[in-house]
Amino acid sequence: MHEPVARAGFAGFFRSDGPRRGLQLAGPVVLAVLLLLVAAQAGRLGISGLIVELAQQEVDRWVSTRKPQGMASVNRVAGYYSDSLGYVSDNPWALEGLAAMELAKMRLSMVPGEAVAHAKAARTHLRSALLQRPTSPFLWANLALAKLYLDEKDGEFFTALRHADELGPWEPRSQEIFLFASLAAWDKLEAGQRQAAALSVGRGGVHNALKMFDIVKSYGRFELVCGLKGYDVVAGPACTKAVPASRSNVPINKGRR
Repeated sequence: MHEPVARAGFAGFFRSDGPRRGLQLAGPVVLAVLLLLVAAQAGRLGISGLIVELAQQEVDRWVSTRKPQGMASVNRVAGYYSDSLGYVSDNPWALEGLAAMELAKMRLSMVPGEAVAHAKAARTHLRSALLQRPTSPFLWANLALAKLYLDEKDGEFFTALRHADELGPWEPRSQEIFLFASLAAWDKLEAGQRQAAALSVGRGGVHNALKMFDIVKSYGRFELVCGLKGYDVVAGPACTKAVPASRSNVPINKGRR
């Protein structure tokens, strides 16, 4: 008499309770696996970041000592950044650092084809880093620099210049690169782009006049600094022999004091 009931209960176990219990058992296992994966990823991020920090400390020492570095030193630091990418392949800081080392190797290389290869590698790394940090003025500035070295004064080059200036108007290093690249491509700049370069010179006179003036002087564009507040001392002697401002085809002094 009880057999049908027993069979129904037994069948019901497999039809409903069984899967439910299986899911209940699987839940903690899946959670444990996910936690392990998160911990592993966090560990990789931590190691990748630590290696980048070690590389940056060495670069900071270069800057503080102002001692020119040879290819061996540059390759050693580039190795740090490459090791960092071995843990996190899209670490933007590692990509940015590696790009900087590629540009350094380009400047040190005595072989034209090798120098071009380094500039192309830098361009690739910077593009990848910008996918992660599209608001970094330094990445845009260095991308413009890499493309300048490759003589790629195209739409991407001018876009990089614009973003470098708009995103970091008071960042000295990005503005130095922006001005350098702008002056290198001066003949290809439109009036608005020349005005942007002139405005960056005006801003640079507040805290970065000497370095900005050195860039202007290297291109002989003294009309960009003559008469501007902040450049009186550093540019005074040069401005007595400056080329007339009309050569620049841009109202450089208007509204920039």
